[in-house]
Amino acid sequence: MTFRFIAPDAIRSASQRALLEEWDQLAAGRPFPAFAELRPDPAIHDPRQLVAWAVEGEGRLRKFRAMYQGENVAEAFNSAWAGKTMEQVVPMSLRRITLRPAKECAASGCAVYMVFSTVDASDRQVDCERLLLPFGNGLKVEHLLASLQLTVVGSRPRILKHFDMHSEVRLEGRIRSGFSTGATSEAAGDQRRAVRRNVARAARLSFARRSMTCIVRNLSATGAAVEATDPAAIPDSFRLVLEMEATERRCRVVWRRKGRIGVQFS
Repeated sequence: MTFRFIAPDAIRSASQRALLEEWDQLAAGRPFPAFAELRPDPAIHDPRQLVAWAVEGEGRLRKFRAMYQGENVAEAFNSAWAGKTMEQVVPMSLRRITLRPAKECAASGCAVYMVFSTVDASDRQVDCERLLLPFGNGLKVEHLLASLQLTVVGSRPRILKHFDMHSEVRLEGRIRSGFSTGATSEAAGDQRRAVRRNVARAARLSFARRSMTCIVRNLSATGAAVEATDPAAIPDSFRLVLEMEATERRCRVVWRRKGRIGVQFS
């Protein structure tokens, strides 16, 4: 089971959104940047809430070995993770919501974001927001950076016990690089973020022997925003033909919002 695509603004935490944007800008046209390029600003994101993992193996044999563990994470789990695998340090009850997203991130090369919840002793809902960012060379993910944030302040080990007893996934999704509209690197000659113009053009998209009409709301040489009555039924890849045109554009979805999807032309 793969994670559906979500928009970057689905991320609640301002610091996690800033970390995601930095990752995207470092990618500069690639699926993901190299880990050595990352220089997170502690004023933007607290390094005590980060964990860095080395990715080992492939497929079902893939493992994640801790390289760095922030102080807040060490306090919450009351253990040192350096050199240990994710299976060795995460409680059995939490492996489903920790290992599966890590495997998705490593396999897809996309950022993965999720929110899972529990209830504390005072019957308050407590959310944990988790952002996973892939890093590597070429097309292979070699490292993951994880950011963990709780919505309440308190004893982290005590809160973790509530998650250990009961947790519920409320949101999970993946985000491809290439969404940022920030300045690009002149040295790299990066022209991937073409200027888009607002339009309102009828179009038809097709996939798996199906087709449906839609409205293209903005358009550039590299992508578009498409409005449809049932965007959830549209797969991650499809073909698009605009009215009065014969050219067929092959598209891949890079974000989804209510009533709309953003696509990149391939």
